[in-house]
Amino acid sequence: MSAGTGVGPRLTELAKHVGVPRSTANLRVRMLTEKGIIIGYCPEINWEELGYYINGYMGIECPKSVVSELIDFLTKQQWVFGIWEVTTGKYGLLVMCRFKRYTEIEQLQTFTKTVQGVRDADVFLLGPYHSMGRPD
Repeated sequence: MSAGTGVGPRLTELAKHVGVPRSTANLRVRMLTEKGIIIGYCPEINWEELGYYINGYMGIECPKSVVSELIDFLTKQQWVFGIWEVTTGKYGLLVMCRFKRYTEIEQLQTFTKTVQGVRDADVFLLGPYHSMGRPD
């Protein structure tokens, strides 16, 4: 995460959200930053305003021997916004994707399956988000 201007401009909102005075919130944020728990601040992007209305994940079933090649391939794809190596289950990689059109989902899935060693690529599209009442 990149460094930014900090929580200062939104500190009052944060304090109200967690139910403490602004000074307490300020102290806690400073302490968490000093301990390395808060490592930076970044802008929150409204992906729908950019035209990305479809969000999901793709699980790629592949052997460990092709993971590096797949990561190189996927980082060049316009629809890919994050890649995790998976340590359990049938997938070798879990890929966060955002799409503008449904046809792009099939394109990414088809492209991925052309990489030597890929056995399957399943796409999971996300529906409505249900908050657990915890801060994001």
